[in-house]
Amino acid sequence: MLNCSSMDSLPDYSSLGLPTERDGLEQFDHLQAYRRLGPIYQLQFRGERHVVIAGMEANEAAWRNPDQWSYHEALVPFREIMGPSHVTQLDGDPHRRKRRNLRNGFAMSAVARHLPVIDAVLREEFARACGQPVRLHDFFMTALTQANSKTVLHCELNAEALAHFIAFEEEFISGTILGEARHAHYARPSFVAHREFVFGFLRELVSGRLAGETRPDSFQDMITDRRERGEPVELDELIPEAYLLLMAGTGNTAKMLNCGLQHLLANPGWLGLLEEELSGYRVDQFMAGMGAFPRLKATLMEMERMFPAAPVLSRVVEIPFQFSGFELSRGTRVLHLQTLPHFLEEVYAEPYRFDPSRWIDREYPKKAHGTFGGSTHICLGMNLVRIHSPVAIANLLRDYRVSLGGDPDIVVNLNYGVPQTADLTAHWTRRILTNPLAAPAPVAQT
Repeated sequence: MLNCSSMDSLPDYSSLGLPTERDGLEQFDHLQAYRRLGPIYQLQFRGERHVVIAGMEANEAAWRNPDQWSYHEALVPFREIMGPSHVTQLDGDPHRRKRRNLRNGFAMSAVARHLPVIDAVLREEFARACGQPVRLHDFFMTALTQANSKTVLHCELNAEALAHFIAFEEEFISGTILGEARHAHYARPSFVAHREFVFGFLRELVSGRLAGETRPDSFQDMITDRRERGEPVELDELIPEAYLLLMAGTGNTAKMLNCGLQHLLANPGWLGLLEEELSGYRVDQFMAGMGAFPRLKATLMEMERMFPAAPVLSRVVEIPFQFSGFELSRGTRVLHLQTLPHFLEEVYAEPYRFDPSRWIDREYPKKAHGTFGGSTHICLGMNLVRIHSPVAIANLLRDYRVSLGGDPDIVVNLNYGVPQTADLTAHWTRRILTNPLAAPAPVAQT
């Protein structure tokens, strides 16, 4: 065993004289700390000592053995709100079993078969909003939730139901990073009302499926697969799974597109090349991947890099392990800066510049891209994000000319619980279509 330094000698963020707060929020200059202290250091965060691990070496160490972490201990809010079987806070074999049970809902093949319907829904949503100002984040949240309701979880969502589901998702996720303050956040009457509506709606839907109702959707595939393998099919376990199918990835995709579009529209040279590539876009071309759309793929990779939904993840050590000369003991609270490599100039030249061309004909180390995490706890909604995003951008830029209102300040950050968002208003008008195959079509049903 390698000799390890005492944790008492761990470098301390406070020794650098760097900021710990901005605009009333806990924010640290982790990039400078990494440069000056190295890939592991400590700081005081919400009254407790946390160990920070950062860089590609940290991603390698964090993703090598997922069982070294206690997600059950680190992600308590998910259990409190979504129940004891919720996948995010499970560890070890129960987590692996759950991911197996969810596979038919979230695997790329399971999501990609819905591409024609997703495409048609988004086209309808873009057409409905054409010519009027829209809050971009809210538009994408609504459009993507509607797409999921026609594909992975068939259900009828009227305006009231949409509002409840979207508000619940946004308020639930924002509360998960509040520490003990989450209890007051979740006790607010408005959140309680959203939660009661959402879980009542899903309880009725799942009860119907268990009573024999069937739909040609991913949820039905999950139930059928579970029964064929002899797995239990239980109401209280299926309700949060139905929620995941409907809402997983919608908020993260909306935030990423909301922020990324401003940078894209401010880059007319690249935008023109991308519009040219998408002028003949047909959704069936995505069935074979994105090989025919290298600029679109590059654009989305750059958006993922600059605007990750979770720049920092909270972790608790379950099995002691060594990292960079120190042994992290059981119970150590860790902040894993999984996306810090996104902004290292030795990995990405001029990392704070939006430059999709960096992805053309170039591969970067897998450990340098932490947007969705890694290993067996990789983001469950990743495939939904990577289906929704290209379809949304392709339809928008092929069919419309887009402008954004105002000049908001979008700040790229590396801090726990500080969202990558901006309140953007967008407006689009229809192009004159020259490709008859690009004309809007009615929403198909699968």
